[in-house]
Amino acid sequence: MASYLLKCNLPGNERNMENMVQAFDPEAVFIENGQADYRLEITVEAEGKKLTCQGGITGNRGGTVTFTDQEISDPRYGAAAFEQRQKEMVRKAVFLLLREAGFSVPPWGILPGVRPSKIYHYFRDLGFTPGVIKEKLETIFMLQPEKAQLLTEVGEVQRPFFQSGGERLCIYIGIPFCPTKCHYCSFASYPLTTHAHLVEGFLEALVYEIREIGTALTKIGWRPVTLYIGGGTPTALTLVQLGDLLETIKQYFPPGELFEFTVEAGRPDTLTHEKLVLLRNYGVTRISVNPQTMNPQTLGRIGRKHTIAQLEAAMEMVRALDFPCVNMDMIVGLPGEEEEDWEGTLQKLLSYAAENITVHTLAPKKAAVWDFTRVKEEIAVERVAHWLALGAARLRSKGYHPYYLYRQRRSVAEQENCGYTLPGWENIYNIMMMEERATILGLGGGGMSKWFDPADFKVTRTPNPKCPATYRSRIKALVAEKVNQLLAMVN
Repeated sequence: MASYLLKCNLPGNERNMENMVQAFDPEAVFIENGQADYRLEITVEAEGKKLTCQGGITGNRGGTVTFTDQEISDPRYGAAAFEQRQKEMVRKAVFLLLREAGFSVPPWGILPGVRPSKIYHYFRDLGFTPGVIKEKLETIFMLQPEKAQLLTEVGEVQRPFFQSGGERLCIYIGIPFCPTKCHYCSFASYPLTTHAHLVEGFLEALVYEIREIGTALTKIGWRPVTLYIGGGTPTALTLVQLGDLLETIKQYFPPGELFEFTVEAGRPDTLTHEKLVLLRNYGVTRISVNPQTMNPQTLGRIGRKHTIAQLEAAMEMVRALDFPCVNMDMIVGLPGEEEEDWEGTLQKLLSYAAENITVHTLAPKKAAVWDFTRVKEEIAVERVAHWLALGAARLRSKGYHPYYLYRQRRSVAEQENCGYTLPGWENIYNIMMMEERATILGLGGGGMSKWFDPADFKVTRTPNPKCPATYRSRIKALVAEKVNQLLAMVN
């Protein structure tokens, strides 16, 4: 575990440098004074529209770097871009110094954030062509060529969905309960084994939120184009609870106005024929059944508590009921698994002909049940990137293409999560949620509302509490804030 002392002449850039260091060394320790294993000093100077960056690293491995940037003088950039480019140059200096010092290079270059595709759309909005942007991704942002190509491809698939984006409204409803908590999970999810007593009170508050928000939307004339019920595991609710919720949604968010209606049914042990018929009858067009792995031993280790036989039975029922679109998730990098396990899981998902297949890279989180210090030696880090490339090629050979992606901090081998789809089955909600090109109303436990301003593409956020009890106790104030925001957007 190495220590780092970071200095920059641009105020407020220490955190910027830290993020970049952590892309190379996730276990980095930062100190403000004293002796460190590595000391990085960076200065950025402006001369007219020309920027010059100088940096140095001392410690076990030393070196210096100097580079300039005049590309920012292009008249398509605004004043804010000049300041942003300085921050990017600071990250690039850290990248170059650590690369020259012999550290393993992160594949996503100087884009350590969750949504690397947003930079692609930023350049497209300025009028740059895909080919030019790909070059910028490799030279300015230091992406590996295959990642720049992936980002370009995903970006071009998404562009048509942005038309009239400012008029689009998406709704997310979070059900923060699961049968059990998966050991790697850090989402808003409470196991029914310990929190079942909170379900009824939570649902009462959720019905109130749906009713009040739906009434406000009717008043201003807005109708959602997507509805996404996630969690947690929404299908962990009883048949009666699920039916009552769907009836409320039908009353206040008419499904006839929706392009798509997704329900996460990630745990196949929560699915019955009756629940699936209910979902189909209420107009659900997309359902997620997510095994994460087809290795029975791994399922037990990660706390999934379901069997391969239950998954197969669930998929047989789903296909018999003709849900238009099925999504299936898998996770690459789970402890104890290697390439043959990931290949076996993908082949099984392909055998179901799922319209969407989402390939996640394991991202160890502090909020997860697992103590990753105990299992990290069982994670085949050095093989993850190689297999992800093989998996992508396999999916493409079967007619799938990538349509959205995002990254999580501390992802194994600094890789990404990527959604693949058969042509015509791109999930609009996933695109809008990741690229933040529409207002998204987040209801329920952990729901995050994102208020999109099409004039400048800025997004403000209003979070719902993750805790079901806190959500219930604060529901009236939460709803009032959202209703006021909705009314303000049309006045």
